[in-house]
Amino acid sequence: MHLIANTETIDRLVEQGVDFSRAFHAEFEKDPTGPEAQFLRGEFSGWRSTLHTEYHDGAEEIVDRVLTETRLPIPTGEIGTYLSCAS
Repeated sequence: MHLIANTETIDRLVEQGVDFSRAFHAEFEKDPTGPEAQFLRGEFSGWRSTLHTEYHDGAEEIVDRVLTETRLPIPTGEIGTYLSCAS
């Protein structure tokens, strides 16, 4: 499904996802089960869930752009779990 949205909006959403992903991975390296890493895992999951609410199947196009830019795996949505390359 191709996204039907303003390019500027999509670019901002990608930038937001990149920021969440990088912040999560930086904290995860320090302490995988620490509160900061878990909070950022929740932020990323919430961001992704919001994308799906707004853009449905097209949301994964935004997530794919984040994956391409960061080359970091997506954090799983469950607290206390480790990374997964979920799509």
